[in-house]
Amino acid sequence: MVNNIKRILLLLFLGVGWAICLQAQDEIELANEYYMNGEFDKAISIYSKLVRNKQYVYEVHKNYLDALLKLQQLDEAEKYLRRQIRAYPTEGLFNVDYGIVLGLMGRREEAQKHFESFIASIRKDDNLIKYAARYFINANLFDYAEQLYLMGRKNGNDKFIYELAVLYSLSGKIDKMIEEYMELLTEGERQLDYVQSVLQSRIRDEESFAKMENILIRYLQKYPDQIVFNEMMLWYYIQLKDFNKALIQAKAIDRRKKLEGMGLYELGMIAIENKDYQNAIKIFEYIVEKYPSGDLYPIARRMLIKSREEVVKNTFPIDIQKIRQLANDYAKMLSEVGLRESTAEAARSMALLQAFYLDNKDTAIAILEKIIVSPATAGKRELVAQAKLDLGDIYLLKGEPWESTLLYAQVEKAEKNTNIGQLAKLRNARLSYFKGDFEFAKEYLDVLKEATSREIANDAMQLSLLIGDNLELDTAETTLREFAAIELLVFQNKFDEALARYAKMLLTYPGHSLTDEIYWAQANIYIKRGQFGQAIERLKKIAEEHADDILADDAIFTMGKIYEENLKDKAMAMQMYQDVLTKCKGSVYTAEARRRFRTLRGDNIN
Repeated sequence: MVNNIKRILLLLFLGVGWAICLQAQDEIELANEYYMNGEFDKAISIYSKLVRNKQYVYEVHKNYLDALLKLQQLDEAEKYLRRQIRAYPTEGLFNVDYGIVLGLMGRREEAQKHFESFIASIRKDDNLIKYAARYFINANLFDYAEQLYLMGRKNGNDKFIYELAVLYSLSGKIDKMIEEYMELLTEGERQLDYVQSVLQSRIRDEESFAKMENILIRYLQKYPDQIVFNEMMLWYYIQLKDFNKALIQAKAIDRRKKLEGMGLYELGMIAIENKDYQNAIKIFEYIVEKYPSGDLYPIARRMLIKSREEVVKNTFPIDIQKIRQLANDYAKMLSEVGLRESTAEAARSMALLQAFYLDNKDTAIAILEKIIVSPATAGKRELVAQAKLDLGDIYLLKGEPWESTLLYAQVEKAEKNTNIGQLAKLRNARLSYFKGDFEFAKEYLDVLKEATSREIANDAMQLSLLIGDNLELDTAETTLREFAAIELLVFQNKFDEALARYAKMLLTYPGHSLTDEIYWAQANIYIKRGQFGQAIERLKKIAEEHADDILADDAIFTMGKIYEENLKDKAMAMQMYQDVLTKCKGSVYTAEARRRFRTLRGDNIN
């Protein structure tokens, strides 16, 4: 009987408690509604009762305090926070807000003393430090958060590296943020990927990134036995695209980790991707000399010749004797190693040199046909497909477009929905354009605008726009047909005939929409021939007479490169790069123009 009575009383008690709880929740919702509607006085009247119950104080604190401040009820806010601090003396939320309110009341010295006293009271408790620091950070009181973390560091339980790094990032103390991450790396390589990822995302400007070098050097000197700092230096120089300095670190890592050139090879490939062929040559030379019997030797040797090839092909006028030497280097390598998976690309490069530079088209065809049927390349579908496209290009070079069409179509059919298949489609579209079949070409090109490869999509877009824009103005297609036919001559290296016909077009169709395209094509032929004065003359016409057209920034940037690299006119090069920055807003050349301008000015951008 007694037990039954107890059960009944307990149920009644729980029921009453549950009802009170539901009533409180209704009051909170009503107060929040008043708060959201800007009826702060009504919200305060409800919140002021709720905060006297510990169960609800955290739930309503933020809105209640904000409402008091909105109505300038600072005295009431101070009293409320004093009560909470008496109840929760180590609670960061109330202590930080109390100091803020004191500051709003003009009592700044008192606020400072309160913060210092509070910080001292929790300095031995890492958990309290973490929570309180977050409240200081949310209030943008970064110095107090830093003071807390540094005090906590003395406890020895937690270095607060992550927290301090985030704090320094938020407060703009980039050099201190970098140092915290370097401290993290003193524990070993485990955090290397994380640190590199975070630094890449948090350091946005060149000036801040430049601060990293001296800090890295300092840690490298302080911890000479920890290879992780060599890894960081390597990563840093790669970000700057300073492959000369990166090579020094890569060599050190290679020696200490006994990588037998693997890391160096990866660095060389990154240098090639960034078109720094001179440093790529240094890197691959080192691998070839250091590991002549290693697994990487054949491919490193191939990439060494490939890097030299890119230098020769991009130094105008092109030195045919150097081209012959490159072809001989490839031939020598293939005779020593043979045609295999790792050397097939070298054979392909040799074929292209023979066809496009040495005018040995039949030799090139024989090499490519051997690649296509060789058992050594049976497992490399993409390479074989690319060799077929090259073969198609060479037949076009020979003036046999029908053979080209068959090869392009063969690859397109066999490699549907792949990059190489889309490249074949682009080749067919270009061939149709050369032949003057513009509707068929544009149909292909419009599909390729959605290609997964950005390069293919961009090329398709440009050719499609060229066709579309000029067909609208020339329904008879006469001018565009002539321009396309001359572009085929350029592809076939028939530069004298192409230049003569371009000049005739300018006289026959003065002021035509293709004029800037003709100037651009002429300039590129003159550049290849090393006739830089004539190239500058055409590029200036684009920049001055067609300043609003799409080729204007290409022309100005190219003039900058000619003045810098070929004519060695530093002042004019700087002027051109400055024009890209000031006259060509949104140009794809902006970053590179800025980098080149600063280098010529003598800025220490590393």
